[in-house]
Amino acid sequence: MTSPVPIVVFEKVSKTYPNGTVALNDATFDIRKGSIHAICGENGAGKSTLMKILFGLEPHSAGQVLLDGAAVDTAAPDFAGRNGIGMVHQHFSLVAPLTVTENIILGHEPRAGVFIDRRRAREQVIELSNRYELDVAPDARIETLSVAAQQKVEILKALARQTRLLILDEPTAVLSPPEIEELFVRLRALRDSGITILFISHKLHEVRALADMVTVLRAGSVVATLPLAEVSDAEITRMVMGRDIEIVRREAGASGGAPLVEIADVTTQTRDTADRLSNISLKIGANEIVGIAGVDGSGQRGLVALLSGQMRASTGSIRFEGQAMDKASIAEWRKSGLAYLPADRFTQGGTPSLTLIDNAIAGTDGDRGLQWGPFLRRGAIRKHVGAMVRTFAVRMRGITERLDSLSGGNAQKLIAARELAGSPRLLIADQPTRGIDVASAAFLHSRIDAVARSGAAVLLVTADLDELLRLADRVVVLFNGRIVADLPNAAGLTPAALGPYMLGLEQAA
Repeated sequence: MTSPVPIVVFEKVSKTYPNGTVALNDATFDIRKGSIHAICGENGAGKSTLMKILFGLEPHSAGQVLLDGAAVDTAAPDFAGRNGIGMVHQHFSLVAPLTVTENIILGHEPRAGVFIDRRRAREQVIELSNRYELDVAPDARIETLSVAAQQKVEILKALARQTRLLILDEPTAVLSPPEIEELFVRLRALRDSGITILFISHKLHEVRALADMVTVLRAGSVVATLPLAEVSDAEITRMVMGRDIEIVRREAGASGGAPLVEIADVTTQTRDTADRLSNISLKIGANEIVGIAGVDGSGQRGLVALLSGQMRASTGSIRFEGQAMDKASIAEWRKSGLAYLPADRFTQGGTPSLTLIDNAIAGTDGDRGLQWGPFLRRGAIRKHVGAMVRTFAVRMRGITERLDSLSGGNAQKLIAARELAGSPRLLIADQPTRGIDVASAAFLHSRIDAVARSGAAVLLVTADLDELLRLADRVVVLFNGRIVADLPNAAGLTPAALGPYMLGLEQAA
């Protein structure tokens, strides 16, 4: 039950970095006990900085944070653990080779003398799982679990220390609709048990379905804190962006070109079942966007790897613009006109330890506008990269900063700017707008649509079914490595209609 008494109060909290960047400016609002409180704002608005301050990962520069009415030093050692604050990050922090139990107890292991009491640790995890109705296999290794199961482990890990305030950063980014609904059921139960939840999301329909209150941040300042019942989605979007945003929806009949990509009876053999494909046949035409739907681990990753040269088929054939590509390397796919927006922007899309300049010009070897023989044209490169980050509205401190200094959304925009700078013949967009604000997503949607209209073939893989239905000309559903439906994106096709196919309960004739 929501209490009128605040558990946390931010009073004129500011954060200024040593280089002068102002991430937060006099942020003031409170969070009621036992509520689900949403935080909305575009990339770089200050959401993550505010949560890092509350969780004790960063000190604030000015103002104060009150917990239960008393001012606290959130930068003190183990502040979050001692005060019952847990956080589930957008990018999971689990240790893949360890078991569920080992991950959940990491850092506060029960002891029998100098040794870890593994039996008691396992019992604690089972009790925690039962208490919060989050079913996990205590002995399973993280690397064997689905994304949805890993998220349950992350939540249990955050709840393992008498947690009373739980922070969730974009928790639905990699989940299917049934998994999202199950998560929401669990989160409502946590709220009803007295736990306060801070929910960070760009998806307004999810914010409305789950939260009681919403705080909107823009450019480091609090614009408003309101009950969801008193504000429309359009008003929230306007507060987030400071202007109205046009939602991109691809026009019916925009596709219709000759096949550029032709996959015939392809099967793959891989160690990871999530990458396996079985007798896949698929064509993608010029000017066409084919959307791929499916519960995580249904073969999407294998299909992307197949069409980007990262994996080869064991049987069947692949042709691109009439050329056999069965054994083509990554470099050969690239030379043929592939542009690739990977799901993991930091490990696949770029090199976190290198500068934005280095990441933005990766793959441009031989570009005479940027090179003079073996030498780089530094001035031309700076001008080129500067134009890219302005066009794609990448929020940054400077183009000489490291890639990992950016938020996930801004890193994705930089990768997109690089990949779409040329004239691709095939674009693979894998979770292209995960963690990206509504304006940036609309911008990327317009660019993806423009790539298709230029005559290219586009493969769109996304867990966001609303995004899929706005952009795709056809929707192909994968289940257990097989195509179970290939549907035109016509009137009547909805996320709910796709659900039975995604769960393997129905198959198109």
